[in-house]
Amino acid sequence: MNFEEQLERLIEGSFARLFRGPLQPREVAIKLLRAIEDNALPGPGGREAAPTQYQIHLHPVDKVDLLARTPDLNRQLSGQVVGYCLETGLNLLSTPEILLIADPSTPPHSLHIVARHVIHEHETTQIMEPINMPPAPPKNAHLVIDGKRTVPLTGTLFNIGRHPNNDLVLSDLYISRHHAQIRLQQGQYVIYDRESRSGIFVNGQRTTEHPLTPGDTIRIGGVNLVYNEQERAADITDTQIDLVPPEYPEGLPS
Repeated sequence: MNFEEQLERLIEGSFARLFRGPLQPREVAIKLLRAIEDNALPGPGGREAAPTQYQIHLHPVDKVDLLARTPDLNRQLSGQVVGYCLETGLNLLSTPEILLIADPSTPPHSLHIVARHVIHEHETTQIMEPINMPPAPPKNAHLVIDGKRTVPLTGTLFNIGRHPNNDLVLSDLYISRHHAQIRLQQGQYVIYDRESRSGIFVNGQRTTEHPLTPGDTIRIGGVNLVYNEQERAADITDTQIDLVPPEYPEGLPS
């Protein structure tokens, strides 16, 4: 996955949720990914190593606002760095450290990032060893769509909706353009509602976030999906599905 593809995934996914408000997700994502790429250094085994510390300078008001809305922002951004390194093959010599710095010299609604290679004293004995990466993704995870088609889940983000830029495009008028997202988190796929109007239902219950286990049934608009693992997913080349929508209350999702 190239830089632009990874950037778009971040903007459409986690960053859009983490940075609602004055700070623009695109600006944050670009600066974080550039800080990783521009400051990578040769590491063990010939693989480039990503920086281990990221000092994010923010206007003090922006820092207070971000932490009020997302108290664990440091941890979530650290996870984004780990995910990017997994996608691109960059090495990590310690857990990424995110420091949010209140900086009055930084204009409101903007930020700049200083990336450094820092190994703390308690980590010096492990300096030549990469950190433990998150658990491997489920083996051969896939979705079965209306009992007819099988779509493999690969990568760390999988977007579902009507818009053509989704990984799974569903032509149901009761499905939002960007309806749901499946994310790989600590070796497990988790489905999220992306603020759709008709919602998502897992095993008959409406939810905004649900860790998926084999056999879970997911309803999105008029489409039924079943999540499974292990069994061999059929190869498909077309994920465009045309459906006649069922009866719904008045009003269509956006």
